[in-house]
Amino acid sequence: MARRALVTGASSGIGRELARLMAGRGYRVLAVARREERLRELAREYGVEYRALDLAEPASLDAIVGAVEEMGGLDVLVNNAGFGVARGVLEQSPEEVEGQFLVNAVRPIQLVQRLLPYLEGGGVVVNVTTAGVHVVMAGLPVYGAAKAALHYATRALREELAARGVRLVEVLPGPVRTEFFRRAGLGEPRWAVEAEAAARAILGAVEGRRNIVYIPWYLAFMRLFDALPPSFY
Repeated sequence: MARRALVTGASSGIGRELARLMAGRGYRVLAVARREERLRELAREYGVEYRALDLAEPASLDAIVGAVEEMGGLDVLVNNAGFGVARGVLEQSPEEVEGQFLVNAVRPIQLVQRLLPYLEGGGVVVNVTTAGVHVVMAGLPVYGAAKAALHYATRALREELAARGVRLVEVLPGPVRTEFFRRAGLGEPRWAVEAEAAARAILGAVEGRRNIVYIPWYLAFMRLFDALPPSFY
């Protein structure tokens, strides 16, 4: 039976490339994003299944669980969806602050909780954070705070999931050539990597044994700036 994968944020960027690569490798892929026309195109070209959902909406959780049940279970969950707003904390509306935390941190944690029964005994969870969790992202402060929250939860979850037979992969990308920067209100860094390269690194980790992936790999040096010790209680 084909391995079943759920990829959030699949209408563009890393999520789209990962859904495409996984479908090409024989995975049964459930793509989740807001933009239905993009998802239809992905389904038409690569045979993925999809649900057009806004993760900021609470009803998205039940809809995703229902779709996974229709698939008969899940082998890989990729929490990739995310967005940022390039303004200071005090310059952002309450809706912008809440939306960034919901999509970047709260929903990934809730999806792990809700989908764990379908993943136990050999499943893989991928949480996409950012290499920026090790520093203060002054240009994207709320986004950085939300991703830092997911990073913290990911570290705490690793052993909890391992006890249930689920492997947790954290992906910490630097700038990737996607729509993210334009939508956030920033220019794209010249040294941004291609989305396909990032997707290939994620798929390699899913199918291999790497549990922490920096994209590109040399950004692992940023851990030197991280004041959080490996175990802190």
